[in-house]
Amino acid sequence: MIITLPNYIFENKHLYQIINDDSVIASKSSIYKKDMMSLRNSMHLVMLLVNGRKSLCLDDGEISIDANDILFLSQGNYFMGEILGDKNDFEVILIYFDDKYVFDFINKYNISLPQTEQIDTLHITRDKYMQDCIQMLDKYFESDINNSLALVKLKLEELFLYSLSKDKKKFISFLNKIMKTKSSRTKYILEENLDIINSVDDMCKLTRLNSKALRKEMIRLYNQNPKEWLDKRRLLHATLLLKNSKESVSKIATSCGYSSVSWFITQFKKYYKTTPLLYREQNL
Repeated sequence: MIITLPNYIFENKHLYQIINDDSVIASKSSIYKKDMMSLRNSMHLVMLLVNGRKSLCLDDGEISIDANDILFLSQGNYFMGEILGDKNDFEVILIYFDDKYVFDFINKYNISLPQTEQIDTLHITRDKYMQDCIQMLDKYFESDINNSLALVKLKLEELFLYSLSKDKKKFISFLNKIMKTKSSRTKYILEENLDIINSVDDMCKLTRLNSKALRKEMIRLYNQNPKEWLDKRRLLHATLLLKNSKESVSKIATSCGYSSVSWFITQFKKYYKTTPLLYREQNL
C-alpha cells in the first residue's frame, strides 16, 4: 500500500498536530506507526527532525537524516521511510508547500535561476542555525500561539534563504525542478492521482483532455509523452520496492499497475537492461 502525503495526515489527525491553510501545511508527529512505510508526497515537502534518526530510501539511493538535519523533496517523489534507533525518541516536523509559495518566494527576492540543472531532493546537514530554527518551529506546536501559521510561513521563508546561502547551486537546482514543472491543472491532477492511473486513457479522462492535447501538455510540462511519463513513474516505484522490500516480483508488478508479470518484466528490461530479479540482486 502506498501512503500519499499530506492526504494521510488529514485522514489520521489523531497522529499529528496540524497548522495549515491552502498553500502551506505544517504537521508534527512523535507517534511511532510501523517499521517501513511506502510513501509519495503530493506537495513539495521539507522534513525537519526534532529528535531521533530516520532512513529514507529513494529511487536514486538511501539518505539517513539525523536530528536537526533538513531534507527538501519536490512533489511526486516515491520513497520508503524507516525510523532508526529508539522509536520512542522520535519527533519530526513536516512542512508541505505548493508551487505558488515557491513562485512568491522567487519573485519577492528577485532570485535568478540561470542554471539548467534540476534535483528533486536536497539534504542539508545540521548546524547551530538549523538547530535553533527547528527548535523555534517546535515551539509553535508546543504552545497555543496566535498567528502560528504566519510564523511557520516566515520560518519556512527563512529556511529557504538560509539554504540558498549555504548551498546556492543545489538549492537553485531544487527550485529549477519546481519551476520546470510549474503549476498547471494537468500537473496537479496527475500528481494527485498517480496511484489510480493505469493507462493513458485514464490520464485523458482525469484531465479531460483528448490524446493530442494531453501529449502537447505533457511535452511542455515534463518533456515526455504521456506513455513515457507513466512508464517512468511506474518503474521508479518498482525499483524502490525491489531494493527495499521483500515483496515478490508478481506482487510488485500488480502494485505498480501492470496487468501481467510478463509485461512488467518486458518493460523493466527495456528501461534498465536487466530483469527485476537481477536488479534486486545487484542492489541488495
